[in-house]
Amino acid sequence: MIGYWRRISDADGKHLAGLDHLRALAIILVFLCHYRAYERPGWVDEVGLFGWTGVDLFFVLSGYLIGNQLMRQLDAGAIRFGEFYLNRALRIFPAYFLVVFLYFAFPFIRERDGIAPLWQFLTFTQNFDLDFGNEGTFSHAWSLAIEEQFYLLLPLTLWSLAGSRIWRHGPWIFLGIMVFGLLIRGFLWLQVMQPFYDAAITENRFVAYNKWIYYPTYNRLDGLVVGVAIASITNYRPRWCAWQARHGNLLLIGGLLLVAVAYFIFRGDRLTFWPTVVGYPILSVAYGMLVFAALSPSCILYRVRWSASAVIAALSYGIYLCHKFLNHLMQQPLDVIGLEKAGNTRVLICAVVSVLGALLLNCLVEHPFLRWRARLNKRES
Repeated sequence: MIGYWRRISDADGKHLAGLDHLRALAIILVFLCHYRAYERPGWVDEVGLFGWTGVDLFFVLSGYLIGNQLMRQLDAGAIRFGEFYLNRALRIFPAYFLVVFLYFAFPFIRERDGIAPLWQFLTFTQNFDLDFGNEGTFSHAWSLAIEEQFYLLLPLTLWSLAGSRIWRHGPWIFLGIMVFGLLIRGFLWLQVMQPFYDAAITENRFVAYNKWIYYPTYNRLDGLVVGVAIASITNYRPRWCAWQARHGNLLLIGGLLLVAVAYFIFRGDRLTFWPTVVGYPILSVAYGMLVFAALSPSCILYRVRWSASAVIAALSYGIYLCHKFLNHLMQQPLDVIGLEKAGNTRVLICAVVSVLGALLLNCLVEHPFLRWRARLNKRES
């Protein structure tokens, strides 16, 4: 048990502290965003309005971590597809499929009435054609579906490009994907959302936006691509890395300023045209600058270790999976004891319960499978 606690609290200092801080920030933002489904204090509403961007920070982190891993394998000779896919499966599937089972076996835990078909959860295609208005239960799994599609396709993409001259034009590929996102979001907005605004229709506007623009993979590649670009820089651009190593705090300040720009872009009606078209790439680049800064030894995020952020980061996947139904289950007991609905204490209790639920999930499910994965990797090496 001591060894287990040392692992999740990073007592040995094996993790990059900066990335732990950012991962903890991402899940806190997501939690506060979803807690807006209940009566809440004003500060939760204010922060939660921007909390949905925690997903975009997760995308950048995933793009970097997975891209860096695969590029190092390429440099060592070849991508080990079997090992990569097995490792991803043992990391993601056990806890995820357990939560899916709970949602379908025990409907009383559902935070909303409707839920997407089971086959979409099993195939990680829930983010396509997702009707949030009627299928709001476990709807946040849309982002995990995108992550899984990314895990499936990135190794194949890098492998196919590695032996071609196209690989030399990485910056242009990056820009091309970003421009593709701009164009397709703009086109879809004009086709789907313009009629809502022309006719001043507010009913189902948010549902339509989520279904056609916010959830589909092809509209949400910005963060993942920025993360992969950072991995490419750290592996193939030594001069850029040398500059980054000396100016981590400058990158951090620049990233925070750009996050502030993104905040004001999305501050009003984020469903309108310009936030939809240019807001996502600006947000992704902003979070990318934070991730790049966190990798710099000169950055305060890199140098300062904090056990709390290490623990939250280690449990972030479990918190992501279970916080919505735990928040839902906690409301009635807290009502019974007369706890103020919009009080800070209620938010704190729900947050602690989500952390404890994630800890239980990690201890009973994630950790055993990760130990098995480590044994398999050691045996194969």
